[in-house]
Amino acid sequence: MCEHNEHTENNYNNYYPSKIDKKFLDRLYKFIQSVECEMDIMLPGIASLQFLSYYKIIDYVISQKLAKNIIIRLLCPFDEDSTRITKYLVPFIGYRSIKPLLPKAKLNSLFFIRDKQSIFSFSVNMQIQSNQHDNRDSDTIFSLDNWSYSKDISIVRNTVYCFDLIWEEKENHDKTIKEKMHSELLFDLISHDIGNYHQIIQSGLNIVTSIIKRNNNDTNGLSQNNERIFSAITTAKNALNKGQSLVDNIRRLERLYTQKDLKLIIKNLPDAIRNAYTTLEQTLYDNNPQGKRIKFSLNVVDDHNNPSGINVIAEDLLEEIFVNLFSNSMKYTESSEVKIDVLIREYFIGEVKYWMVTISDYGKGISDSMKKELFKRFYSKAKGSGLGLSIVKTLVERYKGKIWVGDRVYENCTQGTVFGIIFPAAQEQ
Repeated sequence: MCEHNEHTENNYNNYYPSKIDKKFLDRLYKFIQSVECEMDIMLPGIASLQFLSYYKIIDYVISQKLAKNIIIRLLCPFDEDSTRITKYLVPFIGYRSIKPLLPKAKLNSLFFIRDKQSIFSFSVNMQIQSNQHDNRDSDTIFSLDNWSYSKDISIVRNTVYCFDLIWEEKENHDKTIKEKMHSELLFDLISHDIGNYHQIIQSGLNIVTSIIKRNNNDTNGLSQNNERIFSAITTAKNALNKGQSLVDNIRRLERLYTQKDLKLIIKNLPDAIRNAYTTLEQTLYDNNPQGKRIKFSLNVVDDHNNPSGINVIAEDLLEEIFVNLFSNSMKYTESSEVKIDVLIREYFIGEVKYWMVTISDYGKGISDSMKKELFKRFYSKAKGSGLGLSIVKTLVERYKGKIWVGDRVYENCTQGTVFGIIFPAAQEQ
């Protein structure tokens, strides 16, 4: 084992960030660079995560992940202050949130396990100091207490065992919570929504039956009540359609939930969007009592003349995202012409390439207050069961993407809606 302890006599030098030992940083970067297969990281508190972010160590870990496709697992406490950093990490690494087991202290000990063969550990101290010489209220000051590197078999083996044990326990706990939420969801769907639709159907059919019985031998009376009969049958039919749509959504949710081992492949994004549009057209052909028609456009910016190269890692359910969003535009556009504009462009976060898709419509729009709750299940102001956009969000995140909603016209929510999605670009073969 080789060990280094940093001590300085001057408090300013001890806590000023630029005084973190260069030998330590060089050794840590070399340790990360040498990982070939997998690396486990355990952090005791938020200070550790902020330290890794401040010195761009997180960025270097991600770059190694992208360069070598190594497996990275992170155990770290979660709180509101760490949300931004953990959201940045999650698309690239395995992450489990743990509660701090140790009492709060100035020192935060971190360790990295490399390929289950060696360990790099260190302790950092974080202080928030007031700054009266400029406009900033405070500075975050880090100091390094000690660090060590070891290939001792017994130390490595015991540390790996503890890490795996915590990881497995947390994974089992998360699965139990997820199972419970899933069971509650299906119970609510079956007992509440489908039950309501059945009551509507039963009520409508009862009215029809009653009218027919009263006018069984009176053809004139039956003629006079044709409008009521037609209205009741139409209501029952609409409820049946909603019930079927809900059942279809339940099946989609179940498929998403039960498919444990994802078999993701390269999917062409423009093809998925065109297929979704074709599905919507067929739906209108089969059932379009309002006589709506679609004016659809798909464009690619930044001179990408080869649509075959616009690919993401997904599966056949990719089309469901756009079927749902296009259907949403149909549902909330009151005019007979439903205009939907789709735009694809490149988008970069750091050096990571994404494809950004924006879907704009010219409907009645979505208020700011509604936008906040839009992707939640059982959204109360949605037409239907309120499951559609929650399924969209689940699918987008399944493919490591992000989705958001805004106004087509800036700060004017009455002129239509725009949904934005980013997907990590599939690496070109």
